[in-house]
Amino acid sequence: MALTPPLSLDQYVVSFWAVRGESRSVQINYSSAIDNQVHPFLTLTTTDPQFVPGVGELAMGDSVLITVSVDTSKIGVSLEPSGLVFGEPASLKINYGGAGGDLNGDGVADSTDSQIEAKLLGLWYREDQSDQWAQVGATHSVDDKSFTYALPHFCEYAVAEALMDWSVSW
Repeated sequence: MALTPPLSLDQYVVSFWAVRGESRSVQINYSSAIDNQVHPFLTLTTTDPQFVPGVGELAMGDSVLITVSVDTSKIGVSLEPSGLVFGEPASLKINYGGAGGDLNGDGVADSTDSQIEAKLLGLWYREDQSDQWAQVGATHSVDDKSFTYALPHFCEYAVAEALMDWSVSW
């Protein structure tokens, strides 16, 4: 049985400057083994980084270096600086269509994967690695194969945390 190949991202770590009062976005794409096309995996948009831990309140026009690190094992991202607070929430969209329907990584897209998508997938977060994961009320689009969430602050986010006993390998 062939397993689903690991997700082929164009970047696994990316940094950009977010400026208070200006919209800034970053997008990480993946190459699909199914249709040889490039598709979005993650889109992050910020406009109002307000408070940086260890630095304090940002004035209008001040900037902060943001780093996005992708962990494909749980379809997740670490967003730094951890604890960065937004006045107007940042927008995070994570697409899981790169799994090609095979959400448990067994090489077959079947009814088990449909049940996983309907009942187990969600967007989860934790402040740091010693904390328990908690689910957030993200918007789940089954048609678009994505989760969208208005981030009040940065920490670690994952789509497949409820699947950690499964082999998510795309």
